Amino acid sequence: MSRRPFLATRRRNPMEARPATAALRALGLTVFTLWSLFPIYWLVQMGFKKPLDTTSIPPKWLFEPVLDAYRQAFTDAPMRALLLNSLQVAVLATAIALVVGLFAAYALVHLRTHQARDYEFWVLSTRMAPPVAVALPFYLVYQHTDLLDTLWGLALMHVVIVIGVVTWILIETFNGLPRELLEAAQVDGCSHWGAFRRVMAPLAVPGLVGAGVLSFLLSWNEFFFALILTSNHTTAPVGLFNFVGFQSVNLGALAAAATVLLIPAFVIVLVFQKFLVRGLTMGAVKG
Repeated sequence: MSRRPFLATRRRNPMEARPATAALRALGLTVFTLWSLFPIYWLVQMGFKKPLDTTSIPPKWLFEPVLDAYRQAFTDAPMRALLLNSLQVAVLATAIALVVGLFAAYALVHLRTHQARDYEFWVLSTRMAPPVAVALPFYLVYQHTDLLDTLWGLALMHVVIVIGVVTWILIETFNGLPRELLEAAQVDGCSHWGAFRRVMAPLAVPGLVGAGVLSFLLSWNEFFFALILTSNHTTAPVGLFNFVGFQSVNLGALAAAATVLLIPAFVIVLVFQKFLVRGLTMGAVKG
């Protein structure tokens, strides 16, 4: 008599372990998400507390929300002007970095030379230098070129910060596009510029959006160079220091201003989430 039916009944079904594994994975992701979001929750709820409640021990979990901290943050401190400065600098730096990075990435991918790999590494290595190492040279240059304490000067400094990341993302974006598209456009009579403008650049839009979002976030949150290179035309991250005094810290107003500072970044990531994920992963599975 054959033993196959008996062995078949003893064989373990691999589908049996999947519900338990999925439950553990969901539990782990839930715990990690709560752990990651708790600091943001703590920051937001502190902005709606009264001054005495922000420093109460033990913390008050149930309280009557008030808007005093927000009124103080945007009435007593120039946060509106600082947020506008941050927006102008971030938009300007992102626009310049995208234009320069787009042409640089296309040239490094499709106009290759024997030193293209060296240039690619050099572009990425610009992010490896610690900011404090280049702060003094840039300060001296800005002092002699009348760029010190100007939004244009700070935007150019932010371009230096983000251009390496933007170019590298776009390099991988162009590497993920089939080279046959460029060759087909050239066979049809397009020059390199025509093929770039009509074929390659439109296909690189997801990577361009992803690089633009990342560039905007890096510029929006930048603190060190804004502190050094500006005084009257500074940005919102530096303006948060207005709520830190010598003997006390206005935690409510500080939390309110920091919450408002988070809103643009949250909205941009939420709106461009699909393009951000697609743009940052283009070329990741090529070859």
